[in-house]
Amino acid sequence: MNITFKYNPEFERKMLELKSKYGETLFDIEGIGNQLDIDYFNKQFFDENVIGDISVDSNANVRSKHIGTYFSEVHKPFTRLNSIYVIWKEIAKEHGLNMANVFLEDQIKGTIYVHDLNSASAMPYCFSFTLERLVKDGLTFIDTIKSKPAKHADTFIQHIIQFVMFASNQMSGAIGLPDFFIWLWYFLKKDFGKEALKKEETKKRIHQLFQIFTYSINQPIRGSQQSPYVNVSFLDRNYIKAFFEDTKYPDNTKILDEIEYIIELQKMYWKWIAEERKIQMFTFPVMTANLMFENHDFVDKDSALFIAKHNLMWQDTNWYVSDSIDSISSCCRLINSTKTLNSFNINNETKLKGNVNSIGGSDLNIGSFKVVTINLPALVYIADGNFETFVTLLNEKLDIILITLNTIRNIIKEREQQGMLPLYTKKFMSLSRQYGTIGFTGIWEAVSLLGGTRYSFSGLNYTDGGKMMVDKILDMIKQKIEFGNKTFGFTFNTEQVPAEQAAVKMAQKDSLLYSNKRFYYPYKIYSNQWIPLIADTDMTNRIIASSKWDKEISGGAILHINLGSPLKDLNEYLALVKTIANNGVIYFAFNVIINVCVNGHSFVGTNVCPVCGQPKIDEFVRIVGYLVPRSSFNYVRREYEYPKRKYY
Repeated sequence: MNITFKYNPEFERKMLELKSKYGETLFDIEGIGNQLDIDYFNKQFFDENVIGDISVDSNANVRSKHIGTYFSEVHKPFTRLNSIYVIWKEIAKEHGLNMANVFLEDQIKGTIYVHDLNSASAMPYCFSFTLERLVKDGLTFIDTIKSKPAKHADTFIQHIIQFVMFASNQMSGAIGLPDFFIWLWYFLKKDFGKEALKKEETKKRIHQLFQIFTYSINQPIRGSQQSPYVNVSFLDRNYIKAFFEDTKYPDNTKILDEIEYIIELQKMYWKWIAEERKIQMFTFPVMTANLMFENHDFVDKDSALFIAKHNLMWQDTNWYVSDSIDSISSCCRLINSTKTLNSFNINNETKLKGNVNSIGGSDLNIGSFKVVTINLPALVYIADGNFETFVTLLNEKLDIILITLNTIRNIIKEREQQGMLPLYTKKFMSLSRQYGTIGFTGIWEAVSLLGGTRYSFSGLNYTDGGKMMVDKILDMIKQKIEFGNKTFGFTFNTEQVPAEQAAVKMAQKDSLLYSNKRFYYPYKIYSNQWIPLIADTDMTNRIIASSKWDKEISGGAILHINLGSPLKDLNEYLALVKTIANNGVIYFAFNVIINVCVNGHSFVGTNVCPVCGQPKIDEFVRIVGYLVPRSSFNYVRREYEYPKRKYY
């Protein structure tokens, strides 16, 4: 029995041409080959143990395999194919058939990678929400039951949970809640008074609210198969002052008058989750400390010292340190700069509305509507190892990415006009506050293929020529961003993407297409770091590379440092953090292996649970930017990349 998809004949012709040119296996890697045969998919799904090994859009946040997961996964090959078609059709309409076919071939053969492609023709990527509108207006985006604004802390927490549930099914990426504790304090003060954080009775009730929030967001409520990707921030006193200088609570009190209470509330949550992890390891929220760093030291020393003490146990909080308060982290590595958006005004559509000062003010609504990544090693193969040819190809493919991002933005705008995206129509988010993100991955492998890396006394590192290559690549991306800003009338940025699945798929496609090249190297995965986590190199080399190039990445890059054993000395740890910060690294995290037993207890530094005496059965570790069990990694990361990681 054959089921017919009626697409534009030109699209069908090009797809048949590509299948004839590259073969069925490439389409299988893309997720639109045999996966479109439901009987084939059924056999794969019910025979495999790890969902990440069979999903066409896998991530380690999807851990459970049940009938709900099946119904979520079975349609992905079809929605993926449909998204490819919709993007192709819109590019053809605006830029001609030839450009649309170039996009199609680049996506299929892996020269570019549209992230979350199965939903790219319907919904945006990520957003860092301010909760001010939710506090003042309530759940206005839900049509079935009308909800008034919360009046008490327990209702506010329920509103947050319902908001996350709704938003996570309207977006494919992260949901940032950077001012969560700012607004929670208003309700706690309203319910329990300013002594709420000191009284034992109210502290227990606040801990219960923490428990309800944290356990709820770790439930698989996104598409019945995974938890929403939720981020929260520890804002130091400088960030609070900068972002909330003119903001008042509904009772007309100034947020800045409550800074010390807010700081204490943040500390209370960090302390609570540190203890709770002993009995239950959480993936979410992803936690980041935003700390101002000037003149070789932290400005808010109290907050920095607290985070350092906290991290000695689990290393679960990312460090974001900067001498400029114009951006915060809204993902595991994506950095959104309010300064860039606020300074970029071309026409009425892109002008930001609301009271936003030069460093972002209190309007934290900011994000990325989509990420499209360039496969740098593939361009080296296509260029036959010639750097000048590689640069020419990079220029051409970046143009394709700009066009693709603009097309996806127009599709999202159309979906908004159709009323399909209530968070836009209800003003909880705005396309004018979202970047189009140019992603890149595999820069180490690309430069290595070009002869720009070598072993030295300190381990693997870039040569001087290799460093010049990286400079050229980043400079070209920056030039394209400026070109895109002026050409398309909205703001682009760039990110060294986590590429949890993309780094594997790109390497698989390149292995299939370019293994006959004289300089081919059988990479199984491309790196999302300047120097791969599996590279035998000194920690200093990683720090220097990040200090040199992180500042060139407008959308974010994060340095991961794997620790072979937990750091126990606070002064030693804080000195290491300051060394990294003094070298100019903005965003970094330390990774330790967190063991878990059959009863779910978590522990570090031993293979036997100190609570129940059971042996470890799994390990929690950052796969790219969030803590997940190793058993949920996709096959390549689980069996190849993870065992090869280098520890210090």
